[in-house]
Amino acid sequence: MRKVAIALIAIAATCVYFAHRSDAGAYDCVRRASPDGRYVAEECTLDWDHGDNPKYVGRVYDTAGKLILRRTFHTPSPEITWAGNHLLFSTGGGDDDFVVFPLSLYDRLNAGYWRLTQW
Repeated sequence: MRKVAIALIAIAATCVYFAHRSDAGAYDCVRRASPDGRYVAEECTLDWDHGDNPKYVGRVYDTAGKLILRRTFHTPSPEITWAGNHLLFSTGGGDDDFVVFPLSLYDRLNAGYWRLTQW
C-alpha cells in the first residue's frame, strides 16, 4: 500500500511539474481589459511550432489580480476580443478559446487548481 501511495504522489508531482513548466515558458503576452473594467484577459504564446498551429495560454484575472480562468488553445490568429459577456482569445478558433461569463464550474475549479499550484 505504501508503494502505491508513493507511486501516485510521484506521478502527480510529475504532472504538476510539466504542466506548470509550460506556463513558465510563456512569452509575448498581450493584455486587454474588459469594457466594464471588471476583468483583464491575457494571452501568451506557449509554443510557436514554426507558425503552423501555435499553442497559447489564455488567462483572465479579476480586478484584484486573482486568476479566475486559464485555458490553452491552438490558433494561427490570436486576438483578445470582448463582446458583452463573452470573450474570444482568437478569431475563427475553436471552443477552447471562447469564454462565457459567468464562468462555468469547470473553469472556476481549474483556475483554483492553478492558483493553488503556482510557485
